[in-house]
Amino acid sequence: MRVKDETKRLAIIENTLDIVFDKGFAGVKMSTLAKRVGISVSTLYVYYESKEDLIVSIATELIARQTKNSVKDITEDLPFKLKMKTMWLYWIHFSINHSKEMHFITQVKKSPYYDKIPAVIKETKNRLGIDLFELGKKEGLIRDINNEILASIIGAILLETVNLIITKKIKLNEEDTDVMFSFAWNAIKS
Repeated sequence: MRVKDETKRLAIIENTLDIVFDKGFAGVKMSTLAKRVGISVSTLYVYYESKEDLIVSIATELIARQTKNSVKDITEDLPFKLKMKTMWLYWIHFSINHSKEMHFITQVKKSPYYDKIPAVIKETKNRLGIDLFELGKKEGLIRDINNEILASIIGAILLETVNLIITKKIKLNEEDTDVMFSFAWNAIKS
């Protein structure tokens, strides 16, 4: 078995993200990817067994890392609303500063590849949001409604916030993100 070089692995991931950002999953051809990275196709298959393995592996890694990072600044003693806002700001900054990764994750979620992501990765990600919503409900701070509805409301306003920042209609600053967060908060608070 050949030893995997981390630099090559990262180059494969970066180039895959670029291709998916520009052309979608249909644009990912293993031979083209190998050429872009500067490796042989057989070397690429040492890292990933197939296109599906490539996409699922990258998505799994991205989702696991972003799930972990999204809560790293949330401490137990932080008031609930600040926990929500901290996670909100994390995802805005990630969406803006890592647009190719965010695009990739979004595309995977809308595709059959998402079914191939290990259940534990998806459950861990979902559990963070559910646990946060349940805490807010328990404290009487947010509406006691279906968590999917809460996630949809927060997600829609977050996505629109990112779109407004990208199109330069608002700025990625405290004032504008506070305004947008207040709309999200008002939509879910009890």
